[in-house]
Amino acid sequence: MPEKRLEMTFKNQLGTTMKITVDQVRDDTTEAEVQAAMQLILDKNIFQTNSGELVAIDSARIVTTDVEEVIA
Repeated sequence: MPEKRLEMTFKNQLGTTMKITVDQVRDDTTEAEVQAAMQLILDKNIFQTNSGELVAIDSARIVTTDVEEVIA
């Protein structure tokens, strides 16, 4: 059964990247929704990395994997 996750990548104060992953993303998730969520994360300043605060949106992608249980 395919599984989807949203990977949101941000730049921090030192210019390195940090990724936040959300499992079980909806099939109808739009670019505008992802952009708004990422901007809200920046605006609220709720995450901090070892390299400082998140300061910019870098990228986002939805990753689909096909998982086949062999032994459940």
